[in-house]
Amino acid sequence: MYYSRKNDKNDKKNPNISETLIVSVVIAVISVVIIGVYGADYFKNQTALKLKNMYSLLSTAIDTSISNNGTPDKWDIEPGLSERASYDFFSDYIKPFLPVARDCKNSTKGICNFSFKELSGKPQSLSPKWVRFFVSDGNFIALQTYSDDFYKVVYFYVDTNGKRDLNASGRDVFMFVYWIKNRDNHLVEGKLLPYGFEYMKKEIISKDKDGCNKTATGNYCGALIMKDDWRIQKGYPWAQARYTIKN
Repeated sequence: MYYSRKNDKNDKKNPNISETLIVSVVIAVISVVIIGVYGADYFKNQTALKLKNMYSLLSTAIDTSISNNGTPDKWDIEPGLSERASYDFFSDYIKPFLPVARDCKNSTKGICNFSFKELSGKPQSLSPKWVRFFVSDGNFIALQTYSDDFYKVVYFYVDTNGKRDLNASGRDVFMFVYWIKNRDNHLVEGKLLPYGFEYMKKEIISKDKDGCNKTATGNYCGALIMKDDWRIQKGYPWAQARYTIKN
């Protein structure tokens, strides 16, 4: 029988189908990991940037309103918490100074409904006492006022991707607050700030109710991002992660 050593050498040099498949699978897995890491970082950076832009948009609207309507302590806000109070405030002091593309008023129907999940996973849905509207870039905002003898405040929820996908607190839904009057803390008066910004970072993370952790609502997460210079730092509770403070 004729046997060729030349063919035997070629067989050793050329990878068989199994080896080729293994290499392909390894490359594919590595590619998925790399894309996942960089894709997540890209989305986090975009989220922080959009949040900063929304903050700038609302801040500019409030500043322009002050220029046109005088100082906020003289703004008329109906006492209590009601649909009428929120919408009258929005119409008089905010709407004229924002690029509002769609005014949902207090509707909770269809695209105007605002439902999302808290960071803990608990479903949340805003009541008709919240005014809802879209701005020209497609982002979605909800507004609610409250007023009594000691407090006068405007709350904002913003959805940084215009209600597409996610709809989760700390991921694309964030909360701002504008204190016009605060008997307990005059330092926050006249400032638009992420909800919970007055607390230290450790408190923002650890608070039981609204803290930026996976057992709370996540309403303070915007404050954490702002304190981190509008960045989502490593360990932010994004995907089952735990935020840690660097000394």
